Amino acid sequence: MTSATHCTDAGRGRRAHVLGWAATLFGLSWVAAPAVAFTTTDPSPWQVALVAAGLPAFAYLFLSVAMTRRAPVVPLVAMTVISVALTLGAESSFSLLFIYTASAGGVRLAGRESVIAVAGVTAVTAATLALTDPEIAVYWGLISAVAGTGTLWLLIGGLMRSNQELREARAELADQAVAEERLRLARDLHDLLGHDLSLIALKADLAGKLLPDRVERARTEVDDIATLTRSALTQVRQAVGGYRRPALASELAGARVALEAAGVELEVEGAGAELDPDAESVLAWAVREGATNVIRHSGARRMEVTVTSGPETTELELADDGPGLAGEPSPGHGLTGLRERAESIGGTVETDRGPHGGFRLRVSVPTRARALVA
Repeated sequence: MTSATHCTDAGRGRRAHVLGWAATLFGLSWVAAPAVAFTTTDPSPWQVALVAAGLPAFAYLFLSVAMTRRAPVVPLVAMTVISVALTLGAESSFSLLFIYTASAGGVRLAGRESVIAVAGVTAVTAATLALTDPEIAVYWGLISAVAGTGTLWLLIGGLMRSNQELREARAELADQAVAEERLRLARDLHDLLGHDLSLIALKADLAGKLLPDRVERARTEVDDIATLTRSALTQVRQAVGGYRRPALASELAGARVALEAAGVELEVEGAGAELDPDAESVLAWAVREGATNVIRHSGARRMEVTVTSGPETTELELADDGPGLAGEPSPGHGLTGLRERAESIGGTVETDRGPHGGFRLRVSVPTRARALVA
């Protein structure tokens, strides 16, 4: 979806660029009007040379300002100088060029600079026209045209910059959404597969030890491995689709089976309370992560799960009686993902030494959790 969005934005950008060039060239074609008027005035050779050099230079500068991202201040000054030179030295109708200069300054400069550019070009226009001694209606009409057109393009330039910022913000949000979705998928796959693959490995080892003396019991373990493999595949598909929301009761039941297979006794207290779906999902992931860690690392013989639900906060604590850790536990991918899930709904995750000397995991979430919006 993000790639399609970028392609759509790129296509729109190209179309806008082509239309911009077409509109600019069409607008610039009106410069032909004062050029035609100039040919009817019986100009001197030096005036012809002035127009022949000045008019193409003005057109080039106007296009460079209007259609590129170059710094426009120097070209705008040059355009103003050319407009003054052609108006005073060749033909007063070249005062039309001031409209182009004000428009270019208004659309390309931002903030106070654009206001100063439009006002400055208008003032220069008034002073230049005063030297040509035009009719009063022509004088004020052209000054109004310069000021009005420059202000209009000043406003259009602001809208163009705002639209560009919105497009960039949308692209950034799309990229961020893709990154977050990848992180969610990686986190879910780790949590899902870490638990089931640990149990599959455990049962495979047990089946190997049972063969060849206890074939029936080994066959049972192999059947369990096949069932777990199919279950893991289903859960991965659900995780990829984004549909899976683990339930606390089912995770506790699955943890009990896995722990008993590993020779660990599970004791559960206070898990019957009705919980908000978001809060229950986080606690269910905590049970899965805790059971996986006990099976893999703890060397424990007993694990306790206590759920305490209050009107504001629900807390789940997992503690085992293993040898414990020499120092602070290393924050692996599982604990990191669990902490991210809890924090997304305003919860917390704490780890320390348990009451029986082993590892303790404490997860606290709002009883009525709702996902936080950054």
